[in-house]
Amino acid sequence: MGVIVTYDVPSKHVELKKTLFALGYTDRIVHQNGYIYLPNTTVYHHNKSASQARDNVQSICNQLNIELERCIATQWGPDWAAIHGKPF
Repeated sequence: MGVIVTYDVPSKHVELKKTLFALGYTDRIVHQNGYIYLPNTTVYHHNKSASQARDNVQSICNQLNIELERCIATQWGPDWAAIHGKPF
């Protein structure tokens, strides 16, 4: 099962997200015949646990010398609702 992780950082958003992408995270989730586009500081990984995702974000923030202000990681489960958003 996948995990969704959302975070707040005061700077270096682009660098953080690029590094997460390199670890297999994405900014969208495949759904039926399209995608769910995630908010700017939210990413998805198809096979990480919540604690692994949180640890990845913490580790990258430490490497990039970014203060991680908030971070929530949770399994992507069957009970969800979304506004799919427009492509980036």
